[in-house]
Amino acid sequence: MRWLVLLAPIALSLGLAGCDRRSKGEQHYWAGHAYQEQGMPANALREYRSAVAAGVNFPAAYYALGALYGEKDQHGKALAAYRELLARWPEQRRAQELLAACYVAAGQPAAAVGLYQTLLDQGEGGDPPALLGRLGDAQRLSGDLQRAAQSYGDLLKLRPDSSRVRYQLARLYAAEGRAEPAIAAYVELLGQKPYARQAALGLADLLIELDRRSGALGRARVAGWWRAHGLVGAEAMQKAEDVLAENPDAVADLWGLGKLLFWQGRYREALTCVAGLAEKTPQDYRVHFFLSKLHGLLGDERAAREAFAQYQQQEQRTKVAVRVQTERDVLLKQLSGPMP
Repeated sequence: MRWLVLLAPIALSLGLAGCDRRSKGEQHYWAGHAYQEQGMPANALREYRSAVAAGVNFPAAYYALGALYGEKDQHGKALAAYRELLARWPEQRRAQELLAACYVAAGQPAAAVGLYQTLLDQGEGGDPPALLGRLGDAQRLSGDLQRAAQSYGDLLKLRPDSSRVRYQLARLYAAEGRAEPAIAAYVELLGQKPYARQAALGLADLLIELDRRSGALGRARVAGWWRAHGLVGAEAMQKAEDVLAENPDAVADLWGLGKLLFWQGRYREALTCVAGLAEKTPQDYRVHFFLSKLHGLLGDERAAREAFAQYQQQEQRTKVAVRVQTERDVLLKQLSGPMP
């Protein structure tokens, strides 16, 4: 019995020390919260770290720490904070979602796929459509295009008016070489303002890519073989042109409009767009190649040769500039390394 009496003060002392440690952890957390409210993230980060190191007994400190690391693009440290949170409180669904999002931000989308799938399988709380969208994004980024298309398709059944999902599906179909569903999705988006411009640009790229694969880029199509094949209706083409014509000073829109006009065999109109591109981006060798192609199709051989010569010069300058930049980056890396 005597040894129990002797041990009692020691146990009490240890218990009080633990309580004091946790109390300090809470003090650090609230100090961090105050700093964050005052717009002092560096001080807040320091206090949150101290709170976690002191073993603070609630998840809020870990959430705050992970969020601040994420804002600073320190994704590895954010991942560590969320993992530690889940090790202590594995039932925290929000932490699982944040951990998955952090994996995507850190360039590890494959690691996020399993987490999102688990959350969907659990089916308790959360927002299933939002999770399906994030799962599709993670699958797409990890290169699993087939499963990504399936996830986006499932989401579209739940939210058939989602322009974002339809746009992602169109891009996936195009990447998989499924031209008809990709074109159909882009055409439907042309009438939906938030994604009309992206759809018009995507449609232009897809149609030119189809021509490149088929070897039809040099053929005159004024008669409109594309109409006979039913790839895109005349009304849809006009919508796409109108959308891209709204931003005549935008380089991307000029490219898209030029491609659409070229694809239809409207070479004179396409030349006007590409000439505008040459004025805005004279260093872009691709523009001069496009000019050369159009001049040739219009029968102006001299202008075609001049544009092709310009294309060759600009392409060579670009290659030299890229090589010089690469060599400069390597040298700077070597100079910033440890001294021998």
